[in-house]
Amino acid sequence: MMTRRQAQAYFLPAQGLGEVDTSESREALAAYSQAVRLRPDYAEAYNNRGNVNSNLGQFEEAVADYDRAIHLRPDLADAYVNRANAKAALNQFQDALADLGSAIRFNQGNVLAFLNRGLLLAGIGRFEDAITDLDEAAHLEPEYEKVYLVRGSVKAAHSRNQEAIADFDMAIGLNPDSSEAYNSRGLVNAELRRYEAAVADYASAIRLRPEYAAAYNNRGVALARLGRLGAAVSDYDESVRLQPESAEPYFNRGNAKERRGEYEEAVADYDQVILRRPNDIEAYRNRAVVKAVLGRTEEARSDIDRALEIAAGGR
Repeated sequence: MMTRRQAQAYFLPAQGLGEVDTSESREALAAYSQAVRLRPDYAEAYNNRGNVNSNLGQFEEAVADYDRAIHLRPDLADAYVNRANAKAALNQFQDALADLGSAIRFNQGNVLAFLNRGLLLAGIGRFEDAITDLDEAAHLEPEYEKVYLVRGSVKAAHSRNQEAIADFDMAIGLNPDSSEAYNSRGLVNAELRRYEAAVADYASAIRLRPEYAAAYNNRGVALARLGRLGAAVSDYDESVRLQPESAEPYFNRGNAKERRGEYEEAVADYDQVILRRPNDIEAYRNRAVVKAVLGRTEEARSDIDRALEIAAGGR
């Protein structure tokens, strides 16, 4: 299931403001509202107001705006693309697919319609259909970096790793400053056990985006695979600092500290994982092992019992 944050990150508006701060969005919302009051038949203003509402996470209001834009101009392909994005954020995936189909019917050259439909199809398990749409997006706009990022990610998720690397190479060639492309290629290199190459990719991502918490975590994983546990822990420390709400770097740091014999610190990290992910079976199991090493036998048994309870469907 796709989160709203993921939908905002991946589904691209056909028109609109892009990344602007909330105060600017509120000002734009007021301006478009004034525009539709003055001219109630202004379809593009409703479409643009919908984009602002989407930018603010107000997806129901956005859908209402796109509905009005489409009512006024049934052939406005961009409004269908944008309504599909908002509906996907609301987990209305079949409706979103229908809207993207309408956008393509009215404008067969709409690259975002093919791109977003490809991503949506991949999310519901229709991999080959997704690749067909993403191929068409690349055909329509061969120098659009995002197409290769999305297609590479879809291929990587289905173990077509060499093809995925080729797509990320293309994305980097089109935009050498794409931290996302380097991070994504690093993930595939790590999957292929090319850990040194993965470390280099994550380093490039971090150089381009020094606050990239996921890249620090991912580089830590690759460094740990290479046995460089001290460097791995340093990267996990930075990932935790940048994104303290995320459980993943705590889990990975706990593993590294366990391997280093730093058992009390490992327990503390697993505590943080369980605080954020109360049903994480592996965190309970790992904490049980470390507690057993520390002689905290009853606590270890309790953790094992809890892991078994979760595995059996308990909450």
